[in-house]
Amino acid sequence: MSEFEDRAEVVIDLFRDVFDCNGRRFGSPSLGLLGVSDGLEGVQWNAAYFRSDQTATLGVNLEGMKYDDWPVARLIERELPRPLLLTEYRTRVARPERVSVSWRRDAWQAAIRVQIKEPGLSPTPIKLHRLTGDDWARSLQSARECLDPKRGYRGRRRTKVTLRGSGQVVERQVTPHLHFEMYLAATRLGEMRRAKSNLEALHEWATRQARPH
Repeated sequence: MSEFEDRAEVVIDLFRDVFDCNGRRFGSPSLGLLGVSDGLEGVQWNAAYFRSDQTATLGVNLEGMKYDDWPVARLIERELPRPLLLTEYRTRVARPERVSVSWRRDAWQAAIRVQIKEPGLSPTPIKLHRLTGDDWARSLQSARECLDPKRGYRGRRRTKVTLRGSGQVVERQVTPHLHFEMYLAATRLGEMRRAKSNLEALHEWATRQARPH
């Protein structure tokens, strides 16, 4: 096992201790990223270790997956007219300056996610304390445009993307992907617990806005 893999295992073990679950692994040494999520459908906790800058993160994540009738679509629909993230939940985050908010575009070839040159949805990524109402509305609209309007924004949308490896412009299905991320100052149990505490209100918000009701 490489030094990178050894360090990633430390982060994965910390996650398992803090969240009391075995979790579901993701990433690979070839991607320079190894991590684990709680494996739940919908809003997830996740932790990752990156080889490029030797950093670890804890995050809250909602992928553009079908699950129970597209939770990501429900979140977008509810936030656009009434942005609870900014009006009710951001004030409950003790250190918003340490949290990065990002909407990304995932591209798919059947069930396989492919790497593209234009994954970011502007104006994210941005630190939570700097996020304005206009910023949030723009990013929500961009995320919605990654879903198929012909199916009530409940499904992948076909669009042109640029493949990262070849630079080829092709049509692929895309979906939006929401992520809150916080870098860990150290790979210690106490640090991950503090990060979890800082992110809990965001996990609660995302779960509330994505659930069926």
